[in-house]
Amino acid sequence: MLDDIHNHWKRAEAVRIKYLGVPTLDMDNVCFHLEEKSGGKIIYRHINILILYRGRNYDPQNQPVIPLMLWKPYAPIYPKLVKNIADGLTFEETKEMRNRGLHSPALMKLTRNGVYVNVVARVREAFETEEVIRLDCTHVGMSDCKRIGVKLRDLAPCVPILFKDEQIILWRGKRDQERNSDISDANAKSSGA
Repeated sequence: MLDDIHNHWKRAEAVRIKYLGVPTLDMDNVCFHLEEKSGGKIIYRHINILILYRGRNYDPQNQPVIPLMLWKPYAPIYPKLVKNIADGLTFEETKEMRNRGLHSPALMKLTRNGVYVNVVARVREAFETEEVIRLDCTHVGMSDCKRIGVKLRDLAPCVPILFKDEQIILWRGKRDQERNSDISDANAKSSGA
């Protein structure tokens, strides 16, 4: 992609890039890495469309040399995404959460190569009232489902507890105990002062 950007910059000052699918979950991260790796500046950004400007003093003869990848590197071995027992729950509680999530109405339906800019905000908003939510990812594909689950785990923050039949079941985690401990700490400080 970086090579394509530099080839376009030989003929034009700016490049229009349109993102679809999983990268649109975290566009801030995409913009940061694109500016850092290409050396250009993003001058326009609207939802999933970016315009990347090369700069006035861009010299195509001095562009960075991007090495050709002659072979595909080995895929890294990641830790298991969904544990049999979620942290802080027993096996029965985890099973009950999964069943409750499967039978709950879907928060939203995601499509293949869609624009997922508002998904993180909707998930955070839903976790204010719900403990378990379901995202319907029919026709998205299992690999993209898992990539969406990993991004949401980091951005929302939440715990993915099930990927089944292109459905993502997310649990908000142990937040009530954390809030109660924070409130009790605040009360202890205010009474001690």
